[in-house]
Amino acid sequence: MKKIREATKEEMIDIYKMGYDVWGDNLPFEEYITMCQSSDKYKKGKWYVLEAADTKQLLSSLIVYKLNLSENQIVKGIGSIATPLYLRKKGYASLLVKETITKLEQEENCNNFFLYSDIGIEFYKGLGFIVLPNDSQKYNDSVCMYYSKDIDIDSMSLDIPNYF
Repeated sequence: MKKIREATKEEMIDIYKMGYDVWGDNLPFEEYITMCQSSDKYKKGKWYVLEAADTKQLLSSLIVYKLNLSENQIVKGIGSIATPLYLRKKGYASLLVKETITKLEQEENCNNFFLYSDIGIEFYKGLGFIVLPNDSQKYNDSVCMYYSKDIDIDSMSLDIPNYF
């Protein structure tokens, strides 16, 4: 059995390790960890993890940001989705994204989610995210995607957030 929960301070180095091969930019490992620990961006969000309930092993992680895009709607940004290299392709990141969205929908009445995909769009399309139109895209190397059970993208009146 797997469960999602908010990450603890003690787990942050293990969480940062999950993305080192992708976001490490050839930095020495210690430098990368120091950069993550001092990141203002990472301090602004709330980290969630998927763990194996029996062993407490961390299987995947992500960060959620509160985006102040509208007075009338709660909007969140999901980022830094990562799974340890040896655990990838087992569905852990998918489960974590889906369960985090469900949790935020239920507990915070949030029904609008953005993310920027650096890995291509198919993975996130499989989770129900849709690619914003080309004229709404802000970056060449990262695709902004949107998810909502309630609001169709064509009727959306939110500003597209910058990369978070």
